[in-house]
Amino acid sequence: MVINDDTIQDKSAKAAENTQAAAESLLDDPRREIKRIASQAAGDASYAVNSIFGSIEDSTRRSPGCALLVAGLVGICIGRHIYKK
Repeated sequence: MVINDDTIQDKSAKAAENTQAAAESLLDDPRREIKRIASQAAGDASYAVNSIFGSIEDSTRRSPGCALLVAGLVGICIGRHIYKK
């Protein structure tokens, strides 16, 4: 791959334009932009939680014995934590 000055300048100019556009949109209506970003983050977090629960459900269906063993170990750990002397 050949990198020349024109390619570097083009990429840096495009990055500068993208940065400027993002800054202008943030400065134009900061509340709306913050709400959009927060909504996007909440959607990403929701997807991650659903993905984790989905993988746990799939694992439980494939091997219920292992799931029962893990649940028992979690119960023992919680019980020991709650009932420390």
